[in-house]
Amino acid sequence: MTDARRPIGRPRRFAKFEEFEASLPSRMTKRPVYCEGIGIFKGATNATVWVKIRLPRGGTYRGRSIPAGGSVEHKLGKRSSWAWPQLVAERDRLQGLADRGEPLEAAEVETFAKYALEWLERKKPTLRSYGVTKGNIISALNPFFGKKALNIITVGDVNRWIGRQSASLKPASVQRQLNVFNAIMNDAVRNGLIDRNPSDRADRIKGVEPRLRFITEKEWKQILATAEGIEKEQDENKEKIPHQIRGWLRHYVVWAYNSGMRRAEILNLTWNEVRAVGEGHTVVEVANTKTGKPRFVTCTKEMETILADLRELKRLPGDERLFPISLTTLKRSLARLWKKTGLQDVRLHDLRRTHATILIQRNVDPRTVAGRLGHSGTAMLARHYAVDLGDIDAARIFNAPLVEAKPVDNDNDQEDEVRAGNSRELAAFD
Repeated sequence: MTDARRPIGRPRRFAKFEEFEASLPSRMTKRPVYCEGIGIFKGATNATVWVKIRLPRGGTYRGRSIPAGGSVEHKLGKRSSWAWPQLVAERDRLQGLADRGEPLEAAEVETFAKYALEWLERKKPTLRSYGVTKGNIISALNPFFGKKALNIITVGDVNRWIGRQSASLKPASVQRQLNVFNAIMNDAVRNGLIDRNPSDRADRIKGVEPRLRFITEKEWKQILATAEGIEKEQDENKEKIPHQIRGWLRHYVVWAYNSGMRRAEILNLTWNEVRAVGEGHTVVEVANTKTGKPRFVTCTKEMETILADLRELKRLPGDERLFPISLTTLKRSLARLWKKTGLQDVRLHDLRRTHATILIQRNVDPRTVAGRLGHSGTAMLARHYAVDLGDIDAARIFNAPLVEAKPVDNDNDQEDEVRAGNSRELAAFD
């Protein structure tokens, strides 16, 4: 049996408790024995400490109803983990809770697995990728965090999980899984279940850098030509695949390039969200956004032309979407398009990034650009979308020829002053 800790404090302050403990048999078979509300039970392998608390107002304890004036026995743990001053302080703290009618036990916090399931059901109507998110929870998060209560998940736990996942997955994949974890834990913070998301102080995932791919004008022409070639090929084979919806691929990528909208935002647009504003202006209401906040996007002339063509597309009865295709069809068609262009590392999101960059380069106010993209501020725009115009100007100025100072002929003193000034400037650069 492990020896009890030596008492802390004045030499004889807890003498009565020490004498009480010494009087107990080395092994007990019944209930704990108490001295002033603090009890000890000596078992076969170790001793445990208890406190007896009186509930003057009654209440509940571990599911049992306790009448007013009743008492409960509360187990604190191993005797070796508690010194007498700590036991006395804990007894007084618990008795104070009982005197005020407050519960002795802290509210039980749900496990990560249970809370994640509830969160998933609440978010199902608004999640853009419900199946992917559910898969990340079940296969990546629950095996590690599932049985832990939300309030006992630590920064160390998150770091260990990141290390384990990084051993077999790419950094971007681990980051996507961590994003799901963060969404769940931040929701628990907002609901008051935990004070802080432990991931806030966890190590950053190495190798995850913002992707800054922009489409050049030459590449854009190549993408358009390839899309037209694919649609021409589909028209030639329409008798072999009569049910195939044709004539939308070029329109889709042009719409993305002209609007800066996300993939799902374009795919979910309906005709009810297309509205004429004033004379010669058309806007679309983007309701299904990443942030959940709808916005209006004004159509360019090319987008208005696309709207007229889309009305002629073959579609199922009742399908009011501008682009009457499934997400699977869109993914496969875009994958084929990027492959046939021969361009390296091109994605649909690059059109959105290029759209923002073109607007910034044409001196459109950054706040207007951010609003068109659906961002609440310009910070994301600067980090991930638009090329820094200041940096472009810096490169242009660096390549400009240096202008030499002309000497002043009418006054020797002025010539000396100019030379002295030039010398000071050169010394500053050195």
